[in-house]
Amino acid sequence: MALTVEELAAQILAAEDLGILKVTVKEWGGMTLGIRVMTVGERDAYEREWIGKKETGIDNFRTKFLARCLCHPETGERLFRDEKVEELASKSAKVVSRLFDKAMKHNAMSESDVEELAKN
Repeated sequence: MALTVEELAAQILAAEDLGILKVTVKEWGGMTLGIRVMTVGERDAYEREWIGKKETGIDNFRTKFLARCLCHPETGERLFRDEKVEELASKSAKVVSRLFDKAMKHNAMSESDVEELAKN
């Protein structure tokens, strides 16, 4: 017997699709961190912040994105809330850029996505 629409919807909502990528950061004492996949709601909210910012520039673009993705490697709890973005921005550009690239890839976000946001 085929599943009902409600059963299919329930299966989708119950699916564990927000994976955590574990990364080791040697520059930060060799600690292992998690990079989590944002929900579609989180990503939409993040993207709304940047729409039309081509002329004014995008302050802390990398660290704001990374703050939404860095998490405890086991629990998935965010490590940096929005009010801590400035502190994260004080860290090494080399390390943050590397983690940002991993977070972009893990969240299926491309450079063309970023460019499109700036245009709108």
